Order: sequence, then C-alpha cells, then structure tokens
Amino acid sequence: MKLKRIMAFLLTAVMVFGLIGCGSSTTTTESTETKTETSSGTSNDQSGGEQITLNVWHQWSNDTNELKKLYEAAVAEYEAAHPNVKINTETLDTEAYKTKISAEFAGTASGIDVFYYWGAGTARKLVNADKLLPLDDYLTDEIKAKILPGSTGAFEYNGKTYSLPMFSWYMTLFCNKDLFEQAGAKIPTTYDELLDACKKLSALDGVTPLAAGAKDGWNAAFIYQALALREVGGANINAMLNGEVPFSAEGYKEAADKVVELYNAGAFGKNPLEVGNDDANSAFITGKTAMRLMGSWFANQVYTDATATIDPASVVAVKIPMISGKGNASDYCGGFIESFWVNKETKYPAEAADFAIFINEKMGKAAYETGTGFSGWVGEFDESKLNPLFVQIKDLLSEGETGVLAWDTSLDSEPATIHNEQVQTLFAAGADTEAFIEEHIAAINK
Repeated sequence: MKLKRIMAFLLTAVMVFGLIGCGSSTTTTESTETKTETSSGTSNDQSGGEQITLNVWHQWSNDTNELKKLYEAAVAEYEAAHPNVKINTETLDTEAYKTKISAEFAGTASGIDVFYYWGAGTARKLVNADKLLPLDDYLTDEIKAKILPGSTGAFEYNGKTYSLPMFSWYMTLFCNKDLFEQAGAKIPTTYDELLDACKKLSALDGVTPLAAGAKDGWNAAFIYQALALREVGGANINAMLNGEVPFSAEGYKEAADKVVELYNAGAFGKNPLEVGNDDANSAFITGKTAMRLMGSWFANQVYTDATATIDPASVVAVKIPMISGKGNASDYCGGFIESFWVNKETKYPAEAADFAIFINEKMGKAAYETGTGFSGWVGEFDESKLNPLFVQIKDLLSEGETGVLAWDTSLDSEPATIHNEQVQTLFAAGADTEAFIEEHIAAINK
C-alpha cells in the first residue's frame, strides 16, 4: 500500500510539472509574437499564424489613373513583407465614393478597415462622431522624423493625429499651345485674356475652349473657386472657410458672374453638365479642348495616358489668371488634404494603423517621383523621371505663399454639398447668381 501511495504521488507530480511547462511555453510564444515590429515601426503579428484581411477603400477607380497603379504596386510590396496580411481593395469613382462612404459611416462601416478620405472639414464630422482611430499611439519618433513639417494640419483634431499626409496638389490651368496658335489666342495670364481666348477658341471646329467636367460638382467648383480666389484673396477665403468671418456677396458674387460670363461666351461648350471629370480629361488629352483647370496630378496623365493623342510638349501649365486690381499672385488653390484613415471599429487596429502609415508614405513618395503630387514626406527622391509639365508646376508652387484647400474638403459636409450643387447651376442657361449667393449664406453662415 505504501508503494502504491508513493507511485500515485510521483505520477501526480509529473502531471503538474508538465502542465506548468506547457503554460510557460505558451506565454513565451505569445509575447514574442506580440512584440514583433513591422516596417512602419508599429506592433503587428508577423508569425504567419493568424491570417488577417484588411478591407481598404479608395476612389482611384479608373485604370488609366497613375495613382491606382502606384497604389497597387505599394500593396504588393506590403503583402510581400507581411505574409499574414491580405489587402482587399474596393474602388468607386469620386462622387459615388463620397456617397457610399457617408452611407457606410452612418453605421459602423464594418466592411471597411482603412479608407481614402479628405481631411480638414470633410473628416471633422467623422471625428466628431467618434468614427476614426487616432494614430498617435502608433507614431514612433522614426515615423515623425520623416513627415514634412507643416503637412499635417488637415489631419489633426482636438490635439490628436488621425492620419498622415500623402501628397499635396496645386491647381493649374493646362493649355494646349497648338490650339491657341490656331485660334490666334494668347495663353491667358488675366481674366480678360481668358475670356478673349475662349471666344476665339470657340470658333475652331470641334474644339471646346475649356473642359469644365461640370457633371461632377467638384469639377464645376474648381472653376468657381479659382475665380473667387482672384476676386476675394486667399487669406480672406481661408478666414471664411474656417468660420472666422461670414460668407458674403462681396467678391463671391463677382466670381459667380464671371463663371456665367464664360458660359455665355461658349467657354464650356454647349452642355457642360453632361460632361464629367473623366470625359473632360479625355477631351483635353485628345485635342478636343484647349484648356483644363485641374490639380497638378493631371500633368502625369498628359504624359502617360495611352489614349492621349496630343503632343505633351505642346501643353503648358500656368497660374490661375489674375483679375485686374484684385487678389494676390502668390495665392493658390491646393495643399495637403488627401490621406488614408482607419475605421475605429476595425478588428485589427494595430495592423490597420500600420498599413495606413505605410500607404500614406509610399503614395507620397511615388506620387512625387512620377510627377503626380508633392510628397508630405522627407527623404531622398528620384527626380529623373519628372516630366517637364510637372517641373513647370513645381516652379509655380515654389512661388506660392497662401494655399486654399478645395472648399468641399474644408467646409462641413452639408454646406460642402450645397456649395458643389449650387456651383453646377452656374453652368446652365439662366443662372441666378443672386440666388447662388443667398444659398451659400444660408448654408455656410448658419
């Protein structure tokens, strides 16, 4: 009996120590996996155990868009470095994308982990609704050192950083010199020269002077905002957009009147509200329109789009034409506003934050090196492939002092929507600029 009791005791001891050993082994493994560092410096599980899928949304839906190609290359690089992470990408064109994102975030947006969006007033509603994940806990000193100083203002709210910049843009007037020569028109530096050029260019068979793309509200808004910049001045517009001064008729109505004047002169063709962004871009690069007022990213399409038939060397980039006695030549439309953000409800906050940081940096660098945008990140860049048109814009930007973001990214959601819709009314017969101003006063000043 004594021998049996001894054997039972020994067997129990072996089982207890075996369980302790197993417990220690599990704890060590979990600790090692948790502390593995990713390429961006944030914590992520690189063990290859759990397979993670991040649903990422963006608005570069057109296959001819160079940014879409750059994004896909960056994703391939990320997945190769993170074998346990799969990036599932969804795309829609800009206007449909804005609508879909708003609808998704009216709920939990459970099918979205990381998404492309605009900072400043556009993202403010999501921040206020507690829909976004702050990135502060994931920003190492190494990451902070790589961010261009002054580029994060549109992504900071209430002392927290919710995203990081990709690249900035600069609004420019692209002109086809060949068509200007055919029409006997001058590349415009003033509004009067612009109006005169539109009248002369409209006489050319099959040529629209200025492709408005007004079917997309933000395209129509670009033209109005450019003229408002020259009528009102950058500092005054920023004060209005920031809520420091009210929206008023002074200067803003004159800008609306000038859009109507251009429309009546045939500047935008017969039916500008039937032509969207992609169609307007195509019209310019195939020589069917002489001018395109667009962001600096368009310079790359002029050189790379396979459907282009114009000689890129015939295209020149110039500043928004001045209005005599008004505005400041150093004012410009543009800045850092586009970025990737993280849904606070993501199941994988560390991984989603890591990818958001990664893709913002990669897209910033790639956009600059391909002549698409101006990076929000410091470092060494290969400028050997910059096209001459982008270099022209870079020189214009170097002269800029006061930048104004697109209004629909600075204003809150409701007034931004009303602004874009009201601007579209200026691109049709019988436009009422008095009503246009009243609608803006009611929407922006409330």
